[in-house]
Amino acid sequence: MSVKSINVGMGETKLSGLAGEQLVAPGLGSCIGLSMYEPDKKIAGMVHIVLPDSSISSGDAPLPGKYADTAIPGLLGKMLEFGAAREKIIVMMAGGAQMFNLEKCSNILNIGMRNVIATKAALSREKLVLRAHNTGGVKGRTVRVEVKTGIFYIRSIGEPEITLDNGL
Repeated sequence: MSVKSINVGMGETKLSGLAGEQLVAPGLGSCIGLSMYEPDKKIAGMVHIVLPDSSISSGDAPLPGKYADTAIPGLLGKMLEFGAAREKIIVMMAGGAQMFNLEKCSNILNIGMRNVIATKAALSREKLVLRAHNTGGVKGRTVRVEVKTGIFYIRSIGEPEITLDNGL
């Protein structure tokens, strides 16, 4: 049986409860690919976080997953609406690379690091535990989560695909 891939673009949030599907956030540089998985109901959700803080929004109606501070509660809300039990949700993430040489610049320009910090803070505010992560560095990544198993895969440029331990 082939697995159907559902692309999670920049700022998007997607969910699936179908065993033959996987959610994929391609081309993460400084962005974060965050997955929530509920193993009993076999529900997977993914958000492709672009920036740390919605306060910089120009007032337009951005995608709910664009900013870490709005993406986490947004994805959690969708998971709960879909029937997930909050206490069983497993959270994993990858991304947050420093894609440009910023040696002579302040950390304010290191969006990857700021995205990681903001995402962890948003998870903490929602009282969600980050089970595993693969963040930082200087290489882009593509992440995917299988709905059937909750396995979170990471492929970094020029490296073999790895999985994070989801504890299942």
